[in-house]
Amino acid sequence: MLRRRVLQLGVGGALAPLLLAGCGEGGGGTGGRRLEEFGLQLSTITPLMLRDFEGTLRLVAQVGYAQVEFSALGFLGRSVSRIEALLRETGLHAPVGRVSPRLGLDAMRMSQQEMRQRFTERTRAEHLRENVAYSLEQALALGQKALNVPAIPPQDFSSLDDAKRNIERLNEAGALCAKQGVRFGYHNHDWEFAPHEGQVPFDLMLEETEPDKVSFQLDSYWVAKAGRDSVDYFRAFPGRFNSCHLKDITADGDFEDVGHGLIDFPRFVREA
Repeated sequence: MLRRRVLQLGVGGALAPLLLAGCGEGGGGTGGRRLEEFGLQLSTITPLMLRDFEGTLRLVAQVGYAQVEFSALGFLGRSVSRIEALLRETGLHAPVGRVSPRLGLDAMRMSQQEMRQRFTERTRAEHLRENVAYSLEQALALGQKALNVPAIPPQDFSSLDDAKRNIERLNEAGALCAKQGVRFGYHNHDWEFAPHEGQVPFDLMLEETEPDKVSFQLDSYWVAKAGRDSVDYFRAFPGRFNSCHLKDITADGDFEDVGHGLIDFPRFVREA
C-alpha cells in the first residue's frame, strides 16, 4: 500500500535502483550467503525529494527501508547536521556516500533547467577532485566509510586518452579518500563500455586504478545495457566493488522493477 502511495505522489517509473551496501555480506541462505543489507537510492524518487525532502525520507522509512543513499544532487541545501537529525528521527542509515558538486546557495531558487545546467557543468571530469574533497567532508561528518562518484559524463569518455586521464583523476581522488579511511568508488553507466582503439574504458579503469584506493559501485542495469554480465566482473575483479545498484532491465532495454526483468538476481547476489 505504501509503495502504491509513493507512486501516486508523482514518481515516474519503477522503484528499481537498490543499494547493496557491502556486496557479499551476511550469512545463511543458499550457498551460505544472503542479501541482508540493502536500501533505496534516493535518485529513484527525485521528484518527491524536491517537493518534500523531509517528508519523503519519513515515507521511505515507513515503507520499510533501513538504508538510503542520497542522490548526486546531495542534500538539496540542507546542512550535514540537519541530515544527521533526519536520519536519527527516521531510523534510517546512509552508509555509502555520493559525490556531489557544490551547487551554491542559490541552487534551490533556480528553475529545473537552470539547476540541470549548473549540475552538468560542475560534474565534468575536470571538477572531480574538487567535488570529491567537498563530499568527503560530508561523508566523514556522517561516518560513511564509502564514497562513490555517480559518473564522469560521456563527453569525457570520447577517446582512449580521455579514459586514461580519467584513470589518473580516479587514482588521485582515491588517494585523497584513503588518507581519511574512506573507500572511494566509481559508479558505472554504459558509456564506459564503448571501446576506443580496441580497448574498453571500464575494463581499463578496473585494471589500471589502484586497488587499495579505487573501488567501484557496480550497476546491474547499465552493465546489462552495455551487453555485459555483471557476474563476469565479480569473478574477474574480486574485491573491487564496494556496493551495487540493483536495477532490472526489460527486453527493449528500459528500466524494470527488480525481479520482473531479464537479470537473474539470485545468481547476481550469490556471486556478489
